[in-house]
Amino acid sequence: MQAPSRNGRTVSGQFAKGNAGGPGNPHGKRVADLRAALLEAVTPEDIRAVAHTLVKRAKMGEVQAIRELFDRLLGKPQQGGDGDESGTVRRGPTARTRQEQGLLASR
Repeated sequence: MQAPSRNGRTVSGQFAKGNAGGPGNPHGKRVADLRAALLEAVTPEDIRAVAHTLVKRAKMGEVQAIRELFDRLLGKPQQGGDGDESGTVRRGPTARTRQEQGLLASR
């Protein structure tokens, strides 16, 4: 075991044994208490009622409800247009890189 230096870290830079590693999140306890209170207040029936209302509003064509429902069920869509840094276009099951698309277009 390496001896701790003056800053609470070992010679290799890791936190030394017994070092708390910092104060942590100052709001963490309050957020945890609020989350616990909310979980106690909401029943499974409440969640079902809210979910049914969301689905009903989405079926009526309310864009905000459709977006929320899809985001929760399918995940939020990737930002950045047609592709990512690698050039992969993420539309459909036949996603191809831009280079592959260029080769296919030239045929």
